Amino acid sequence: MWLYLIRHAEAEPLGGTLTRDFDRPLTAKGAEQSRALAAAFARRGVVIDTVAASPLVRAHQTAAELLSVWHPGTRPVTCDELAIGSLRAAKLTARLADLPAAGPRLPSRGEKAVAAVGHMPDLGAYLEWIVGAATGTVRFAKGGAACVHLKGDLARGCGVLEWLVTPEWC
Repeated sequence: MWLYLIRHAEAEPLGGTLTRDFDRPLTAKGAEQSRALAAAFARRGVVIDTVAASPLVRAHQTAAELLSVWHPGTRPVTCDELAIGSLRAAKLTARLADLPAAGPRLPSRGEKAVAAVGHMPDLGAYLEWIVGAATGTVRFAKGGAACVHLKGDLARGCGVLEWLVTPEWC
């Protein structure tokens, strides 16, 4: 399986009428960051089958913006395991692996490609777990993405980090 871990794009800060972290929406820049990332994937021939997102507004909106480029008219799968403070790495891996491929499939491509949109620090900790890296070594920029190829048993260290990019890559 190919796994694309994506940190939500730029979001509005707390304050004023925004009193709950859960409700923070993307800024206009954040929506543009998301569409630019999706376009960069498409230019490089990256095909995503399914997109899962944290239920927090900014992550769900990031996923929706990605899908507006990749698969217009489709919605992300809400994945509670991607919410802040909910990381259980083995459980998240199993959940992502069980997601059905919803996008266009290429006959020559036997492996599913899943994008998962979440938050720091959990997303960084999850990438560390999946590739067997030391704790505290990975940080995602807002709107950043990582590509991991999962091989063999889906357990700690089963992934190979192919790349990790910032929004400037777009």
